[in-house]
Amino acid sequence: MAHPNRLKDARVLVFGGTSGIGFAVANMAVSNGAYVTISGSNQPKVDEKISKLRSFYPELPAERVSGIAVELLDLSNLEANLETLFEKVTDKGSKKIDHIAFTAGDVPSIPKIEEMDIDSAMHGFKIRFLCPAMIAKFLALGKYMSKDPSSSFTITGGALSKKPAPGRSLATGWAASVEGLTRGLAVDLSPIRVNVVVPGTIHTEILQRITANGGQKALDNLRMNSGLLKTLGQPEDTAEAYGWIMKDRFVTGSEANTDGGRLLA
Repeated sequence: MAHPNRLKDARVLVFGGTSGIGFAVANMAVSNGAYVTISGSNQPKVDEKISKLRSFYPELPAERVSGIAVELLDLSNLEANLETLFEKVTDKGSKKIDHIAFTAGDVPSIPKIEEMDIDSAMHGFKIRFLCPAMIAKFLALGKYMSKDPSSSFTITGGALSKKPAPGRSLATGWAASVEGLTRGLAVDLSPIRVNVVVPGTIHTEILQRITANGGQKALDNLRMNSGLLKTLGQPEDTAEAYGWIMKDRFVTGSEANTDGGRLLA
């Protein structure tokens, strides 16, 4: 028989879908025939990116792409905010989500160990660890995603977990915690599949903000030291890792490394 397009008519929710890797994942999913909802912290930006995605595929009905803003850093209201989001995206559970990609992030200050305090140490866990954990709570309830191997939840980690850099102990810990969470959730949410994509140095808006003070020289330095390929990864390349995980119904508790050979350089 013909090879199936497993994303056709699937319902995909992308957290952090307004920029960088998340926007590329949304674009990849739309191109494969999925119904895609993007989420970000700012509704005007969400609306802007919805329009941009629709412009790429003018032949598709507008309802193929939608978006809802949600504030993930407001921890005191995080659970309520997520419940509101899931209720809207699934029409109160009547239209279950097939795949969730969590790519949301921020640009935290990463102090050296001798300069850190409790607040700076905890900050990186807020979006990267606590938000996926709370999302998993809603998936465990069964209302918003079917408990089946065709369903998936993909989290985003970081290559520092495998190859720490000087002065980046906190960021290394944040990244490693996400990988541990992924394996635990793969057990607890089974048969829903839970995996983590581990990107290397990807040319995103966040990277541009991080290197803003150093300009082109800083980007060139990152490029030459990013891995065996001596180039920066592109969001559309990394998006393919999320697509593979969504389609492969026999992968769970696994890591997809998309790092240009960083670990071997």
